Amino acid sequence: MAYPTFPTLGITPYGPVTIGSSKEAKAAVLTATFGDRYSQRTGDGINPLTRDFSYRSIPLAADQIRQLEDFLVSRKGYLPFLFQVPFEPAPRQFICDSWTTDYGDPLRSTLMAMFKENFDP
Repeated sequence: MAYPTFPTLGITPYGPVTIGSSKEAKAAVLTATFGDRYSQRTGDGINPLTRDFSYRSIPLAADQIRQLEDFLVSRKGYLPFLFQVPFEPAPRQFICDSWTTDYGDPLRSTLMAMFKENFDP
């Protein structure tokens, strides 16, 4: 299934991403510990590594912020979308169930969101 892409607003391949955005990786590991500090580890599930992205937009005009918010609202917190994380070669699939908009003034508002990597087919 083809998923929609998070709006870039015509700003670079990554969209309006700013300093303060970050990527977090988590590995799901099952560990069996034995005597003498010996242990065995294996990945938990078929996708044991998730890489979430803490998104922060550059200051944007109110109509541009609305475009980003409308897109996230349309995904309803559980429908996947594609987003290309800065400095990565290709987009990945995410869901976003929480975001915050800071309305500094009509010309300089920012959107912060947590994009959670998703592996739905």
